[in-house]
Amino acid sequence: MKKIIILLGVPGSGKGTQAKKIAEKYNYGHISTGDLLRSLAEDPKADKKEKQALEDMKSGKLVSDWLIYSLAFRKMDEYLNQGKGIVLDAAVRNLEQAHEYQKYFASKNLADDVLVLEITLTDEESFDRLTKRRVCSKCGEIIPWLPATKKLISCPKCGGELTVRKDDEEVVIRKRIVEQGNTALKPILDYYEDKGILVKVDGTLDIGEVEKKVQEVLEK
Repeated sequence: MKKIIILLGVPGSGKGTQAKKIAEKYNYGHISTGDLLRSLAEDPKADKKEKQALEDMKSGKLVSDWLIYSLAFRKMDEYLNQGKGIVLDAAVRNLEQAHEYQKYFASKNLADDVLVLEITLTDEESFDRLTKRRVCSKCGEIIPWLPATKKLISCPKCGGELTVRKDDEEVVIRKRIVEQGNTALKPILDYYEDKGILVKVDGTLDIGEVEKKVQEVLEK
């Protein structure tokens, strides 16, 4: 099994869910850009430059690449020093970042120990899922809109109230799909496909089926 697993997919594809499952099953470190930024926002030790980058992000500007690299590389160093593999969850957002991550892996002699998994979904399916999914107001668990979950009225994890996320409004979602949908992903996917390290898994399947397919790929 590869030491570095990179999960890619359009918003709502379920890559975050699968990343968590991989991390739990195989005791891998889970790195999510969103989690890293939220942790930084709560870190009293964050320096002035980092705080300014966070303020820029809150005002609608894109997160600076240098900040992503700083946070992600630091966390990866931590996991690698513990002897753990790593799952990167939506951490690669553009082609330049893909190149920089690959340079980092090369510096750790891990360039040949990388597998990229795309959880495939059309932009139309992404839109439908995001406008209907819910989140637990208590623990933050995201509940996807699937046949098995659409009738839930409370969080299966903690029993909290399920609500629609504020950032799941239609206008916001359409903007996210433009910025993070299949057109935006294509250059990144082409880069990894050229390297022969990209594998696609059908994201329209039920969560359990996707998990099974992912495990088959990882353990092949």
